[in-house]
Amino acid sequence: MVGDPVVIPWLIELMTNPELARVAGESFSMITGVDIAYDDLEGEWPDGFETGPTENPQDEDVAMDPDEDLAWPEPDLIQSWWQENSKHFHPGTRYLCGQPISVEHCQKVLRDGYQRQRRAAALELALLQTDAPLFNTRAPGFLQQKWLAE
Repeated sequence: MVGDPVVIPWLIELMTNPELARVAGESFSMITGVDIAYDDLEGEWPDGFETGPTENPQDEDVAMDPDEDLAWPEPDLIQSWWQENSKHFHPGTRYLCGQPISVEHCQKVLRDGYQRQRRAAALELALLQTDAPLFNTRAPGFLQQKWLAE
């Protein structure tokens, strides 16, 4: 939610912790616009790390892994990418999907982004346009497309 690239080094550090790596990677992506899997910045599932339901019948925890669809970032690759690209990001400026947050950019993310990005864009728009209602990203897709076209 902060969106300030000043947190990127901290996020890269968090990527070394298997329990936090995928969420930190998603936060990195939300700020920079990088797709970790598509841009070949993905690592492997850490050895010995388990999450979600197990095959053990004694294990009563049947909750699914809430991060199962998030990419595993490779901290060394992310660090290299950041060293090459950090000059495009200015501390003190808030970013969403690689661009400074603005009404126009948030509207573009609402039209073209992934669901998590679209939710963030809707919240940012509500903060930027206090007289407008929060865009309902949970509404059926055809309604959202109609509202965005209006």
